[in-house]
Amino acid sequence: MQVSFDAALEFFLRLPVHLQAPSLHPAYVQADAARDKELTPVFFVYQRGEDFFYHAFHLATVPGKSCRDIQSPYGYGGPVATIDEPAFLTEAWQAYASWCVQQRVLVEFVRFHPLLENWRFFSGESFSDRETVWVDLRLPDLLASYDVRARTAIRKAVKHGLTVEWWEAERFGEVFLPLYSATMEGLKASGFYFFPQEYFNSLAGWEGARYAACLHEGAVVAAAIFMQGPDVMEYHLSASNGVGKKLGATNLLLHEAGLHGQMAGCGKLHLGGGTDADAANSLLFFKSGFSTKRATFRIGKNIHDPATYQAMRAEWQQRTGRSSCRIMFYREN
Repeated sequence: MQVSFDAALEFFLRLPVHLQAPSLHPAYVQADAARDKELTPVFFVYQRGEDFFYHAFHLATVPGKSCRDIQSPYGYGGPVATIDEPAFLTEAWQAYASWCVQQRVLVEFVRFHPLLENWRFFSGESFSDRETVWVDLRLPDLLASYDVRARTAIRKAVKHGLTVEWWEAERFGEVFLPLYSATMEGLKASGFYFFPQEYFNSLAGWEGARYAACLHEGAVVAAAIFMQGPDVMEYHLSASNGVGKKLGATNLLLHEAGLHGQMAGCGKLHLGGGTDADAANSLLFFKSGFSTKRATFRIGKNIHDPATYQAMRAEWQQRTGRSSCRIMFYREN
């Protein structure tokens, strides 16, 4: 059944600690919906005795149609459950599928969490997409565990006087959004990655968000947002200017985040993957300097109304003269 935010929070906090990833937290799911006024955060729970199935996602109307679609928040999502007993999961998915029919859901697109491997709780199809990198925060000496190039960059940053401070949301927001927007423009990123002020305002209301600023001679040269859970810390968004790039500011930010996570009792810092599935991707190469640990990022789909979905795909292909491998092909520009 669909539950309120408060009920979802109670269920989430009852999950085993290793499943309480910050990107699945109800507060993050709710905050992330602020990046697009068409998104509605929804929390679905199926319970049998003490065991339960929890699924948090965004619901939106399909453009030009009366049906809806479901997708994970930015980053990672997907269902989790207190047990993976097949009979229980079948019951949960039957209840969820019935709810989707009632809500006129056309299709669902899920970005599973690499560290949770929660595609095992999903009844639809799942596909391997790319590798991601995570840092073992249980190691006694993080710096020594890094690749030589990462250690060198961190020492260079320290040598040039760079420091990292953890700020409150309001102070951080004043400098991060312009820096982030400029970074995305420099990368020629798609509009999807340009988050509005409302998104950052909403995220600021959640205690799981952590804000790190890297300074050089009193000026912010790089900044990053991390999300912290009881066991997992996640690298969320970051930005840097020319000085920051030259002096290794992001390397220092990630190192300090690891130390921060250690102090908070987290066991893992998830850095994510590259910008695509290419093993030679430059962002993946950068992150791999911090750890040899890898996890698999998988995506999933569940077509709840196959007849309508296939008819829409055929009509879209005929109208546009294109084909698409995207699950939500109708949302392509």
